[in-house]
Parts: sequence; structure tokens; C-alpha cells
Amino acid sequence: MLHYYAVYALVDCGYCAKAISKLAALGLDHVLILMDKSPDFHNQIKKKYDHHTVPVIVKCNGVTGDDMEVIGGCDDLLAKLKEEGYE
Repeated sequence: MLHYYAVYALVDCGYCAKAISKLAALGLDHVLILMDKSPDFHNQIKKKYDHHTVPVIVKCNGVTGDDMEVIGGCDDLLAKLKEEGYE
């Protein structure tokens, strides 16, 4: 099944850059959604996923992303990737 990581991020966030770099280095499919110019959208993402720092990382299954798993932030992503055998 197709899965990819959605990374909700801010441009000047070191943790966001680290998460994206790790996904890219491992060749894992991911999309980057920058929220710098959309504070209302950023607030909605924080509420939707109950995660109040950036990045907010979600593992999505399928093209529509309806089946998803909230990973959390950068440290959570690194732990999840290690758990899945990517380290």
C-alpha cells in the first residue's frame, strides 16, 4: 500500500529541516506543507492533531490520506523510523 509522510513545517525550523532531510536520505515518500504564510491553517493543524510544536508529522496511507497515523515531531519521527528498522 502506498504510504507517505506529510510534514507540516515552518521555513526557519531546524527540527523541520532535520525531519525532511532524514526522510529524503532514506528515500521515503513525503510531502512538505509550509505554514509560514497561513497562521490560521497552522492553528487548525495544531488543533486537529493535538500537537503544538513544529514539525507536525503524519504518516498517510493511500492517495487521499484518509487512513493516517500521527507521528508527532522530529524526535518522534526518528524513534518511529528506528522502530521500523530504518536506522
